[in-house]
Amino acid sequence: MPSWDGLLYKVSAPEVLRALTARPDIIIEIEMSSFSGNIEQCERLEILLIGEKLRESLQDGGMIQNRKYHLRTYRNCVVGRELLDWLVRNKHCETRQCALEALKVLQDHNILHHVCDDHDVKDDVLYYRFRRDDDTYRQFPNLDLFYTAFTLYNGLSTRTHGIMRAYQQDGELYRSAFPGAEFVDHVMQNGAAGSREEGLALGRKLLENDVIRHVTDDFHFRDDRRLLYQFTVDFAGRRLLSDVFNYVGKGACRSVVPRDRMRSSVRLSQSKFFTPTSSPSNTPEQRRKLEPVVSCHAGIPSDVILDVDRSRTHSGDSGNDTDSSETATDTSSFRSVLLRHATVHELLSPDTPYVKKTIRVRSDPVGYGFVIRGCSPTYVQAVDPQGPAAAAGLKVRQYIYSVNGQYVLTNDHKEVGSKILQSDSHVTLVVLTHKRDSIL
Repeated sequence: MPSWDGLLYKVSAPEVLRALTARPDIIIEIEMSSFSGNIEQCERLEILLIGEKLRESLQDGGMIQNRKYHLRTYRNCVVGRELLDWLVRNKHCETRQCALEALKVLQDHNILHHVCDDHDVKDDVLYYRFRRDDDTYRQFPNLDLFYTAFTLYNGLSTRTHGIMRAYQQDGELYRSAFPGAEFVDHVMQNGAAGSREEGLALGRKLLENDVIRHVTDDFHFRDDRRLLYQFTVDFAGRRLLSDVFNYVGKGACRSVVPRDRMRSSVRLSQSKFFTPTSSPSNTPEQRRKLEPVVSCHAGIPSDVILDVDRSRTHSGDSGNDTDSSETATDTSSFRSVLLRHATVHELLSPDTPYVKKTIRVRSDPVGYGFVIRGCSPTYVQAVDPQGPAAAAGLKVRQYIYSVNGQYVLTNDHKEVGSKILQSDSHVTLVVLTHKRDSIL
């Protein structure tokens, strides 16, 4: 069992999150962030995958056949009552009622439908068909994208011609990963894209719909051999129909995991990140140590603290912040809250994973209640959980883009702090937030 003490982990799969919430020795910090949207998308993908795995099993078992009714032939369909018998007999569900509820989940997600769309799923002699077997899935964009991804996964993961394998970068091992440029090569060779531009567009669409991700969530999809990507869902794993109850939250058979726990988020991730500029002399950790800093008191981190009284300031990494001063000191021993230090160029790039958010903070008698650090760009190092900044939605790791309409992304934290303190009672900040931390 690995030790979790003092470490921050990124969790993509909802089943991993549920396993963590069941561990009494792990404290999970809950943040309502873009992770909520990501986990809902992962749940949808899992339900679609359960449906596709069931379809394959039914085909292998000879359950999907052409059937006649009133001199009309219905192709590739299954009888509802026989399907329930098969599901219970093959241990997909314990009871017929649970099997019926699970099939209704598939119908709700447009995976399965009555051949004439006249009935819901019933324990009766009625014909049902998977939409993939009659191509009606194409009218649902999410299904069309899913089946495209499923087909790509099967091709990318084959032993003979696949490109998914383990890659080691900067001391980190990324399993089942693939370079962006090789993905584009593959989709062109297999006819999924007619040009590199189309292949790039497909990769970006998959990433924007949380089907694939950059291994450290730092880049959009690019046609680049230096950037590694992974699928967010294990398409190869075995699924049972009853697994749908892990992703829905109501009904007699749907109480496996409370949704409030499934929607929690775990703070992010590993200490090293693969980027095109990473090298032994230019790692994120070394870039942090090279940050220009100006300190408060000797031996205290070089932050601009936008409060008079810091007794209530909270930082996840250091409890040594005090009143503002301007005594220089070496701060390399104090950890930054940043998972990775982004450059101004990365923040302004068209492919940036950072999004803008406007926050208006009104000062209380104590101050604004947050700490900034860094130089070109300046970022939020700590936020008082009881202060006005926290109430307004300011969070750690956000980069400050502008103060009261003045562009400050290239300024150091002293200059940014000075502009903030020029405001009498309130300040309007535009911050840049990584999409994994941004509020929906």
